[in-house]
Amino acid sequence: MKRKILLCVIATVLLICAFGVLTACNAIKNEEPKSNVSRETASYFAGESEEFAVSIESGRREKNFIADGKATDVSDFTQITVTPLKSNEFECVEFVISGENDSLTGKIEKSDFGEYTTSIELNFEPKTVTVAAGDRTCEIDLANILADSLSSSDAVNIAKEEFKDRLSDGDEREIYVKLITGDRTTYYYYVSFIGEGVDYYAMLIDPKTGDVITKK
Repeated sequence: MKRKILLCVIATVLLICAFGVLTACNAIKNEEPKSNVSRETASYFAGESEEFAVSIESGRREKNFIADGKATDVSDFTQITVTPLKSNEFECVEFVISGENDSLTGKIEKSDFGEYTTSIELNFEPKTVTVAAGDRTCEIDLANILADSLSSSDAVNIAKEEFKDRLSDGDEREIYVKLITGDRTTYYYYVSFIGEGVDYYAMLIDPKTGDVITKK
């Protein structure tokens, strides 16, 4: 089952980067030049209850991602995503993110795609999040998914070494890095070097070990 989930995740991400146009606190150990990086993940916190799954991701990304081989209009972002696990009937969900001594309150309207996600300004490490929707309220503990893991830049370095025979000198491809999961238990770095059109190289990397899971 896990293998089927992983293959579905790989297929979906590869399709997005091949054809798509997407609309829109771990220290990086080996800094890479940012000029050609259109997306990267710096931190990722996640947790779930029987009712909701929540993730909070921070990093840098293009305002409107276009797989065109260039990184433009890149800025910092932090985003919270709430996924109802039993019902998707809510018009909005409310949340309270709590840290050691700080908290942040907000509301997410349901999108046209049925998602509950929004950008936030978060200047503390989240520990828990309380989600309320309709008559349902629950507090969820958040885990630091990238604790003791490789950084996005580490993943890029591994991918560059793996693709060194394909990446010629001076080949400044757009670099896209995203942390992905199919079951909210196992996570992978998806790293892609994007040229023009459907010209790209991509791989999945285990963030704990640096092992290459698959590549294309």
